[in-house]
Amino acid sequence: MNFSTANIITFGCRLNACESDLIKDFAKELGIVDFTLINTCAVTDEAERKLRQTIRRLYGENPNVKIILTGCASELHPDRYIKMDGVAGIISNKTKLSKSEYLKYASNVSVSATSGRRKVRGFLQIQNGCDQKCTYCIVRLTRGNNVSFSKDEIVNQAKRLLNKGYKEIILTGVNISSYGKDLDPKQNLAFIVRYILNCIPELTRLGLSSLDPADVDDDLINLIGSEEKLLPHIHESVQSGDNMILKRMMRRHNREQVIEINEKILSLRPDVVFGADIIVGFPTETDEMFKNTKRFLEEARLSRLHIFPFSKRPGTAASLMPNVEKKIALARARELKTMADDIFLKKLSEQIGKNLTILAEDQINAKTNSFLPARSLEKLTVGKEYLFRCEYVDKKAIIGRPIEER
Repeated sequence: MNFSTANIITFGCRLNACESDLIKDFAKELGIVDFTLINTCAVTDEAERKLRQTIRRLYGENPNVKIILTGCASELHPDRYIKMDGVAGIISNKTKLSKSEYLKYASNVSVSATSGRRKVRGFLQIQNGCDQKCTYCIVRLTRGNNVSFSKDEIVNQAKRLLNKGYKEIILTGVNISSYGKDLDPKQNLAFIVRYILNCIPELTRLGLSSLDPADVDDDLINLIGSEEKLLPHIHESVQSGDNMILKRMMRRHNREQVIEINEKILSLRPDVVFGADIIVGFPTETDEMFKNTKRFLEEARLSRLHIFPFSKRPGTAASLMPNVEKKIALARARELKTMADDIFLKKLSEQIGKNLTILAEDQINAKTNSFLPARSLEKLTVGKEYLFRCEYVDKKAIIGRPIEER
């Protein structure tokens, strides 16, 4: 992502995107114009490979470039990255939202104004870190344990996003399902959702980022089913559809629990669309275990899928387990991706002839309340809600026309 006050490049998760938006605000406020910041990701080998490629490209284009790194990859391997040409410094995950950190690297400060495409969807961080010990995950080593933010701080940040013109707010974090477990008294995700909506009645679109199925309790299920302001899109950190692999991942749920959760939610709110992260080729995964995952996609009613081949991360327990051959893992990922594309097209096709609420992201593209991509045959106004009739679909979006502005 490029900004006029600072060049900010973001890799990885929605939490990184949320933090990059805050850093962009710091740069605008402080008038810092002379560095490139890369918010890094370490979740896979591929993420780090792309990071190194980006650093080399930036230095090749401009040997005088000043690159500042933050995020999980630079937290995990600071010695590796500080030696790369063009890298002027590294800011820890713990201090990445401190304004003073950026002034240390700013030799050229001026008053600037941002420009570019208007955003309609803002990300609001409600916690950081994770207490779980999943055997494949490096993030706990780079983000630390779960730390929940105070309810009033969250509300203030939500108001800030609304004042900036965002029409929709998505709650994000490393593991938002764990919100409130470290507080005294303990709270939960359903509590903070209710608190936000009660404090900000003008907020009409509130979404959730990835949920850990083990923490989706009846309180949250009932809230999803009854609160219209809570968007009907649920993304789950599932990772596998085979129970033995889930145990070896040290996940706290099994396939049956996810299926039951999703059926309960759909019984209360039939318009919910489910997404999920799936890792294939995890150590010891057999053909039969992979088939269990393939069956699970439809059994759990999953429609928007992120498929990843297993990536060995040094320092994790899974890195010591017997690996699945890389070419087999990649073949399984391709096979599952093809299946996921077919499932997604089926979900899109179910919308033909329906009238759906959309939020316009630009003059053509929008998202439905359940986060299905929509493309309009007539010009839209950015940030406006419309009642939209789906006339037909392609492989990527529903296509139709606005009926009326909401």
